[in-house]
Amino acid sequence: MTTRAPLTHLLLTGTLLGGLLLAACAPTEEPEVGSSVTPSPSAASVPPSRPPFTPKPSMSPQIPPPAKDGEVISVTGLVERVELEGGCTVLRADSGTTYQLMGGDPKVVKPGATLRIQGRLRSDIMTICQMGPVLEVVTAQPS
Repeated sequence: MTTRAPLTHLLLTGTLLGGLLLAACAPTEEPEVGSSVTPSPSAASVPPSRPPFTPKPSMSPQIPPPAKDGEVISVTGLVERVELEGGCTVLRADSGTTYQLMGGDPKVVKPGATLRIQGRLRSDIMTICQMGPVLEVVTAQPS
C-alpha cells in the first residue's frame, strides 16, 4: 500500500462531506412539474409598507441621558460588602444600578450605611470584582 491511497481516501471523503453540506443548504421546496420558477424580489426593490418611525413628543417626564465617563454624578443607596475575589465595596443605588465604589473615607463608606455619594464614573479602570461601573467617591454623606 502506498501513501497515495490514504490521501486519495481523505480527498474523496472531504469531497463527499462538502457535497452533503451543500445539499443540506439547498432549498427544500421543489417547483411543480410544468411550472416556472420566479425569483423573489430583493429587499431593496420592495417599497416600505409604512413611513419610517418618527418619535412623537411625550408629556411624561424625560429620563436624563446616561452620565459620561469622568462626569461627577450624585447617587443615593446602600453600601454593601460583597465577598468576591477578596471582597468588593458596592453601592446598591435607589435607581437599581450597582456601582463598585473606589476610595472614600472608610469610616463613612462602610457596609450597611445609606449614603448620598458624589462620585466620578471611571471606565478607564479595570477591576477583578466587575460588580458594575466604577464610581470614584468624591464626597459621601449619610442620606
